[in-house]
Amino acid sequence: MRLKSFYILIIAICTQVGCKAQTCIIDVSSTLHGDAGIVYTLEAHSDYIYAKQVDIVLQRNGFIPVEQTAQSIPEISIRVDTELRGPFRKTYTYFTPVFAPRYSCCSCPPSRCTCSDHRNQTSFEIVDSIKRTGSYEAYTRILGLIATDVRTEKNAWKTNATSTGRTGNLEAVFPVLLIACEPYIATNTISTRVLKKLNNPAVLALAAE
Repeated sequence: MRLKSFYILIIAICTQVGCKAQTCIIDVSSTLHGDAGIVYTLEAHSDYIYAKQVDIVLQRNGFIPVEQTAQSIPEISIRVDTELRGPFRKTYTYFTPVFAPRYSCCSCPPSRCTCSDHRNQTSFEIVDSIKRTGSYEAYTRILGLIATDVRTEKNAWKTNATSTGRTGNLEAVFPVLLIACEPYIATNTISTRVLKKLNNPAVLALAAE
């Protein structure tokens, strides 16, 4: 039982320091300036893969591409900004257990270890812990959606999503950032923290597009 507890503790430590990350922690902020239109166009320089995923998210939230309307000019122009910062070293602390043997006697009766058929039992117990420090290479992944009012050329709304993790593959993380900030697009959200699992069905579906 003690050995099993030890293995469970080691697994927990590995999970905490990101041996195999299952969840992204994403900070989201969004600002809305007055009434914003919903007929949009994405700026031409947006990466095709990113733009396609952004189109999907925008349209299921009520935004309409200008090419699907009878209008020749959109109400808002949306720019997709992506940024990858790093690598840099990120440090963390963790504790490893210190074990010590514990002896007990099985005999007849248990209070006496002198009878001919007694035997000693040895188990281990946690008696202390050691604080340790580790580090790993990390990146900051940033997504920005910036909408401009075409008529006034003023900012209509802006939504940002930022996360830090081991992978520098922005293309792989982009769907996670986009799904995390989806509920906050074109809203006033000063700052919120979102936990989004990498195997979230919405993330997997968007990545497959």
